[in-house]
Amino acid sequence: MTAQSRPADPAASLVPPQDRPVVDEWLARITAVVGTHAQETGPEACRTAAEAAEELSAYLWMLRAVHRRTA
Repeated sequence: MTAQSRPADPAASLVPPQDRPVVDEWLARITAVVGTHAQETGPEACRTAAEAAEELSAYLWMLRAVHRRTA
């Protein structure tokens, strides 16, 4: 999610503000390889993007679990 596609109201975001820089970094690493304007195509970049995707996935599952418990 880029700054342009974020909700206007930070309270509407699933990601807490303190976690936003880390999530933005994961997304940047992923989009550098698989985005519309991919800039990196080497094996190391692909590994980095895959690692970022795994980390982001685990983080989102954790958020989902927290929201289910508090809902």
